[in-house]
Amino acid sequence: MSQAGYVHGSTDEREVARLEKQADFTAGFTFSTLGLEAGQRVLDLATGVGAMGARLQRPGLHVVGVDLSATQLGAARKNHPTLPVLRGDATGLPFADATFDRVHCSWLLEHVSDPVAVLREVRRVLKPGACCQFVEVDNATLQLTPPSEAVTTLTRLLNDAQVRGGGDPFIGARVEQVFAAAGFERLRVERQQLVGSAAEPRFFQAFVDEFAEIYEGLDESLGADLAPLIARAAAEIRALLHTPHASLRYTPVVVQAWR
Repeated sequence: MSQAGYVHGSTDEREVARLEKQADFTAGFTFSTLGLEAGQRVLDLATGVGAMGARLQRPGLHVVGVDLSATQLGAARKNHPTLPVLRGDATGLPFADATFDRVHCSWLLEHVSDPVAVLREVRRVLKPGACCQFVEVDNATLQLTPPSEAVTTLTRLLNDAQVRGGGDPFIGARVEQVFAAAGFERLRVERQQLVGSAAEPRFFQAFVDEFAEIYEGLDESLGADLAPLIARAAAEIRALLHTPHASLRYTPVVVQAWR
């Protein structure tokens, strides 16, 4: 979607499976605030393999997904044939003004070189009074207890690669300024501190899997010579599940903005 260097690798079976699993994880803490109602037209922006778009579908709701990647859209059409998807750039969406009641988007702005241009286009396709919701990263908030040098090093390399490619792994820290620059005047910003620990074993497992699988998929973008570091970082994250008093913390940012 008008995207800078994408750091998560190609659309192979491993990446498709990761994105489907990530959609279940993300929907668990974001869908409750979408305010979806029958009859609404909903755009799933940066739908990718269709994972989030398919989870948005329900009777009476008209959902369409848009993405720039032809290969990811191919996976979407194969795995979610009832989800209409189109190829398009987020800075030039193939829709008329005031088309949608809701725009949903997760994990996009970190990957684009001009997030303000994306948000201006989102504002254009929203109906007056309608709402968009973005879920975004702030990689500075990642915290492991006990700490892991391998995870710290690999996260820094990931962040550096994303910045070099034109993205921003810390976009969550400045979403208020970015949305305001795009013309949005009414915002609700929630920084949701997610905590994985033995107190909630099921969530802890899902949270650990989310990050371990992100790291395991970095071999393509960061290079095969980092395979030992990648394996060590993923193993040390997974080891948190069996370490007394261990925890994993991260704070994604959920932004709702009204036209």
